[in-house]
Amino acid sequence: MITVTLLNTEVLWFTLATGLLLCLSILARLPMRQFLRDFWTWTLFLLILFLFQASFTSGPGLTKLPWLPISQDGLKLGAFTCWRLGLILGYAVLFTAVTRPRELQNSVVWLLKPLPFLPGRRIGLMVSLTLRFFSLILDQAEEVRLAIKARMGDRCKNPFRKAKALSLPVLRRSLSRAEDVTFALAARGYRDDIPLRLPELKLSHLIPLPILSGFLLAVWFLS
Repeated sequence: MITVTLLNTEVLWFTLATGLLLCLSILARLPMRQFLRDFWTWTLFLLILFLFQASFTSGPGLTKLPWLPISQDGLKLGAFTCWRLGLILGYAVLFTAVTRPRELQNSVVWLLKPLPFLPGRRIGLMVSLTLRFFSLILDQAEEVRLAIKARMGDRCKNPFRKAKALSLPVLRRSLSRAEDVTFALAARGYRDDIPLRLPELKLSHLIPLPILSGFLLAVWFLS
């Protein structure tokens, strides 16, 4: 539902989504220092994207700085793009910080339970493992980067060689870890046909749904 609101390009939707993100962060009691530290890694990516949009979008140039190869439409498009991606990343960090992999797996299985042609248990396990191992893959990438730097590999100016030196070891480690997890699941008797007992859904967990629906309807009427 949040993603639907971010498909628009109006300032009102983005402002309300930003306020909702701040309120949810406060209610979740998430340390802002940790939140900003996790979000800071994407700042460079957003900055590069903003400069790319501002420089390569056609339109009238800046009146006060005519010598800059930046258009007014590019500044607006780059600001909205970075704002939207920043909100998506912020909600993703918040979601991963307050949601346990087991809860995510149970939710996916519960949602896919009415669909008999989809292996809900397998999909839920894959989603939970993705959430659990994403941070491990980032740690592996950091270890590989430090190993390359210790061997003076950061002095290489060729971006393709640098990407190859970083991606291949990370990919090899990820596949090796995936194989270990597969053998571990098989050793513990994992089977898709075994019935899965889900915990009962509490009514208190459904309270945010009408609140969020009313919030989106109010924003829709205001816009």
